[in-house]
Amino acid sequence: MQRGRLEVIAGTMFGGKSTELIRRVNRYEVTGKSSQLFKPIIDNRYSKEHVSSHDGLIKKVIAVQDYVDLAQRYNPNIPVLAVDEPQFLDGTIVDLCEEHAQRGGVAIVSLLLKDFKDRYFQFKDGKYDASEFLRRADDIVFLKAICTAQESNGAQISGIIQRFDSASEEKQICGQEATRVQRFIDGKVASSESPLVLVGQKEAYAPRCRQHYVFY
Repeated sequence: MQRGRLEVIAGTMFGGKSTELIRRVNRYEVTGKSSQLFKPIIDNRYSKEHVSSHDGLIKKVIAVQDYVDLAQRYNPNIPVLAVDEPQFLDGTIVDLCEEHAQRGGVAIVSLLLKDFKDRYFQFKDGKYDASEFLRRADDIVFLKAICTAQESNGAQISGIIQRFDSASEEKQICGQEATRVQRFIDGKVASSESPLVLVGQKEAYAPRCRQHYVFY
């Protein structure tokens, strides 16, 4: 009897989640298991037709408008179901992955566990939050980025980019493990009133450790 499983790759931005998702899908394909790879079309930072990691690794993907679109394209007979950034879909995606695993398939998801307010990411329909994937998973990996907060003479520098007038000014990157992500708007920490979903790149988000994360 084929044994199914639900594999969850969770963590913060810039932690290598998409890279790990692509690596796992490729490994299953090497063993002869075909795959179907989805991502919400809202995540178009690099390409609408590929899952792309921040380090440039890419793989062909089916971009979907919403969960209904994904469900219509989903083929239960394909052994490996992979979904990148499912937190942008309805919570029913959790149930679909569970059902796929129950039928003996492999479901793999790569998701942001928490939002910029350090709260579990809520799915669009409010049915679950991202922690529901953790509860149902057979395998969980939590990937952390490196805190990029800049410090000068022991003091944190606010914002993502800081210019120095003096060439002698010492500066360094924190470098601790980052378990949170900070959102910045116009170089300042975003207000708690800013929208939950705001897809961006390094100029809009930055990985932060507990010390340098500004809590809401």
